[in-house]
Amino acid sequence: MLKELAKRYQRGSKRKKGLVLGEFVGLTGYNRCYASWLLHNCSRKVILSDKGGQQVVFIGEVRKIKRRRDRVYDEEFRRVLVWIWELLD
Repeated sequence: MLKELAKRYQRGSKRKKGLVLGEFVGLTGYNRCYASWLLHNCSRKVILSDKGGQQVVFIGEVRKIKRRRDRVYDEEFRRVLVWIWELLD
């Protein structure tokens, strides 16, 4: 729902943005300020910081990180390695 409304919100005029924002607030119950921030930042990487440091958040969808290299060891090697780990604790 967020992705579809965000597309309309980001491409619309000021008047259309107000209508989409009102629709989104009505469906979710969010505050208008927070709802407009979500619609504006949908499908973008946002860096949030607090006292503990920085945190990267993807708004709207989870992106899967692709492996860049092939696996070096096969499943048989992995099973033997796990057996050795369990044997040696």
